[in-house]
Amino acid sequence: MPITHTLPAPEQWLRYMPGVERQRQELRLVENAWDHLSLLSSLSLLSSNASSGGDLARARLDFSSLSVELMHGLAAEAVHNCVDDLNSRAQICIDVLVRNLFERTADIGFFSTDVGVADFLSASVQERRPELIASRLRQYASKYTVYGNIYLFDADCRLAAALHEEGTALGEPVQADDVAFLRQVMASDAPYTEDYAVRGFIGQSQPSLSYAHRVEVEGRVVGVLVLAFKMSDEMPALFASIQGNDREHGGDVVLALVDARGGVLASSDTHQLPLGWQVRWDLPPGQASGAFMLQHFSRRYLAVVREARSFQGYGGPDWRGLALLPLDVAFDEATGSEHSILIKELAGNADFLSDELREIPRRSVAIQSALERSVWNGLLEINQMQEGAQGRSEAAAPRDLLFAKTLLSEIGATARKTARAFSSALEDLYGVVTRSILRDGQSRADLAMQILDRNLYERANDCRWWALTPQFAETLAAGRVGCEQATTVLRDINALYTVYSSLVLFDRQGQVMAVSNAAQQALVGTILDEEWVARCLRLSSAQEYVVSGYAPSRFYEEGSTFIYAAAVRDPTAASGGLTGASLGGIAVVWDAAQQLQSILSDCAEGCGERDMLAFIDSRDHLVRAQGRHEVLAILQAEGAIESCRTGGRMVNLAGHLHGVGVARGAGYREFRARDGYDHGLSCLALRHLCERKPAAATVPAPENQDLRVDMAQRVQMATFMLGSYWLGIDSTQVVAAMPDATARGAGPARLPFLGLAPIGNRVCPLLDLRSIVRNDAGQHRGDDASAEDGRARDGGDELTATARTAQVQRAAHPDRQLIIVRVALDDGGERELALRVDALGPMLDLDRRKFQPVGFGAQTALIDAVIGVPVAVSLGASAGAAPSSSMLCRLSTAWLRQCAAGVLEQAAQAQDLDALLQEHQHDRLVNVGGQISRDRAAGLNLPVG
Repeated sequence: MPITHTLPAPEQWLRYMPGVERQRQELRLVENAWDHLSLLSSLSLLSSNASSGGDLARARLDFSSLSVELMHGLAAEAVHNCVDDLNSRAQICIDVLVRNLFERTADIGFFSTDVGVADFLSASVQERRPELIASRLRQYASKYTVYGNIYLFDADCRLAAALHEEGTALGEPVQADDVAFLRQVMASDAPYTEDYAVRGFIGQSQPSLSYAHRVEVEGRVVGVLVLAFKMSDEMPALFASIQGNDREHGGDVVLALVDARGGVLASSDTHQLPLGWQVRWDLPPGQASGAFMLQHFSRRYLAVVREARSFQGYGGPDWRGLALLPLDVAFDEATGSEHSILIKELAGNADFLSDELREIPRRSVAIQSALERSVWNGLLEINQMQEGAQGRSEAAAPRDLLFAKTLLSEIGATARKTARAFSSALEDLYGVVTRSILRDGQSRADLAMQILDRNLYERANDCRWWALTPQFAETLAAGRVGCEQATTVLRDINALYTVYSSLVLFDRQGQVMAVSNAAQQALVGTILDEEWVARCLRLSSAQEYVVSGYAPSRFYEEGSTFIYAAAVRDPTAASGGLTGASLGGIAVVWDAAQQLQSILSDCAEGCGERDMLAFIDSRDHLVRAQGRHEVLAILQAEGAIESCRTGGRMVNLAGHLHGVGVARGAGYREFRARDGYDHGLSCLALRHLCERKPAAATVPAPENQDLRVDMAQRVQMATFMLGSYWLGIDSTQVVAAMPDATARGAGPARLPFLGLAPIGNRVCPLLDLRSIVRNDAGQHRGDDASAEDGRARDGGDELTATARTAQVQRAAHPDRQLIIVRVALDDGGERELALRVDALGPMLDLDRRKFQPVGFGAQTALIDAVIGVPVAVSLGASAGAAPSSSMLCRLSTAWLRQCAAGVLEQAAQAQDLDALLQEHQHDRLVNVGGQISRDRAAGLNLPVG
């Protein structure tokens, strides 16, 4: 059911969100810095032109507008996250209760036909044996511990027997209201009567939930059976199980059960939400579920109320689940967040965000890229002015140029600060979304296990209770194979309890005496040799039961299942057959396929196409799953389930990131908690996050350069990123940086050419340098990539142009940039080429003498020289660590000339830059920062920056 709400706009929540408010203040500080830079750029015409004043003003406005959207998006997502959490808790609260009460509707129908109950009520008052019926009621209550009391009323509405005497005394008439209720039950032929009211015979001032049914003997009504449900201990246990996995709010959520008018029936915190309190929700007319704000006891709450989802046609009483969260703690910053590599990778992928939020990080990147181009182009222009400053005053020109260059440097630094501020706010946004998805997956796994344990709790009860059926003991004692009376009773039971595929009665030799499933009549008379049969026949009391392993059975055609069994005892024993000699046993064959699939289907409601919910066993084998076949196939791969179960809250499966929820369940009441049994099943939930992508290029941050480079040897390098490789080209060859463009042209082009690209008022041949580089460290190494991608990366010289074409695209990409270069041809002419790169790097003034040549022998290589450049210490390095060195590779002018002239030769062949650099560095000395040191070849494979 969709969430409806009447909640305030996102900006009205900010006062409750300290983390969002902090991010907003940081963004405001950055905006102030942009205002100062705008003022400085207007001080001179040169500064304004060099700093692209129009671009600067536009970036300032774009950042300001986007920061507002980001804050609203972060606030809205935080509210959505809380509402989803409360919705899940409220829905679990009511749905689990409804499933529990569904079992009670079956119990009352069966127990009202019990021979002992019917015989007791049909006898006269003088003939009744209270000690026998009391024993019978105790035995029932000891199996079905959800009942607080059991009442038997005769046809005159007098209390004939009770498990505990609390309200009305035995033999006494009941109150007039209760008489009317009992008369109504006797007149009804409904399968059950559900009653929630104050009843005098129960002896409580608060309303009680009970289930009633008339008792008949040969068509004559002889009384009424009432089962009183123990809601007083059921609801606290249910609340505790829902709050037990609360990792984010530390138990601040208040859970409650309310009626259709908002009256509180049960509460997890009676101090904040007392019983009987009337909660008034502000929802649209006719809406029974939704989110709303609640002012309660001078405290404001975010609240969600949910109506029940019916189970097999049963909707339960007209009750609701309610979850409240105080606003003063609702948006406290989360603790214990994930810090895995996958989480960091996820923080840069907008694909798993909602459509409303997805454009925010993309626009942030676009604004940042535009600003980088402006600074880059401004520095190019200044360098050209420095190379040939003519017609200017010798005194004024250097100062003007230095001021413009310093201003551009500050703009670049401020742009990086802005990017960090946006990155921090976006990380919070990604964190909110990620936590919501991870919590949802865990919640679904917890719910599935809770439903499973409650379901199997009933199976353990049923087999033990039905073992006390007199007809079964009579059949076994007489040795009547295929007994018609026993078969009829088994079929009647199976008709009421549809969770069973079959019920089987067998004697002390393991011989099948009767079955409920008509299709299995051929098995009557056969001898059972299953191991659980022998264990069943060795049971020493009526309180014990056995369970088979989860395995195939001759009594079940749908695969593996559990079979629950209890011993049938001699009814002539002094103890009434409770501890007498074993005559055989009754086995109930659980319809595992239908029941497990039903649980998974209900718990997977609302999941996406690539999500998965599955039950697994203790050996990490898949038992039953809900999800698409392709995800199921991935999960069935060797070691995949173990990786999901032990690999943390996120996992990489076949190139896709999934959030993981794993639950073993804690049992229900005494089942699995105190009876020594463990079925060994767990639930695994996978919530698809996004497809993995190559890591974004990390632009290095060089240390402060020595500005006293010999002008005669000075060369300005315009640098850029290609995956993890840092490349550069003499800035005198660069025309400008431009946004990426789409290549035009009919038919496939020979790599590295993609076609012609219209760029501004020019048309240039477009080259994608990715098509040349092989074994790019920017791609994920060691991940579960597809076999085709693996061959494309690792095929060595066999990497074909066709395979490399699949790695590039003609369409423009918003995260990539173009560099327009002017290449001198051998005939004296020039030609412009557009190089598609991953990111722009800094402009560097370097000493041309420090470049060291590299090459592939006769082959014209993509790079022709390298130089070590000191860079700032990367994040996460130890305190006091020395600056590291990154290798800057110079793009080969000869290679560009071959491309521009159309004489490709071997220029189109894939080139392994890793191999080239390692070969160059092996046993060589590299001059880094003016000192001589030996670089390890392995270090060159690490991402720079």
